[in-house]
Amino acid sequence: MDLGNFSIYSTKLFFDSTLDIAKYILSLCTTQEELQRCGDELMLYQSMGLFDLLCYLKYLVDTMEASNIIWGVGRGSSVASFVLFKLRIHKVNSMFYKLNVTEFLR
Repeated sequence: MDLGNFSIYSTKLFFDSTLDIAKYILSLCTTQEELQRCGDELMLYQSMGLFDLLCYLKYLVDTMEASNIIWGVGRGSSVASFVLFKLRIHKVNSMFYKLNVTEFLR
């Protein structure tokens, strides 16, 4: 299957590309420590060009919840990301377990 120049924006099916994902994620934080951790992680995601991925993951979780689809607690190194925890991709609080995000974003 050749996807050529496929772009998730060209389909208009996946998510609102005008969403400010960083602002959205920061709005989910309830403490200064959470704000700091998410801010640090978001800078890493941005430096790696992964903001579109975060937007898609938000859409994916929203769609799965709306469709009553159950997904796992979390697996692998992704559980080291507090941002992914806040987006509800997994249910492992990496701040509580003192997991370093660099275990995920290498």
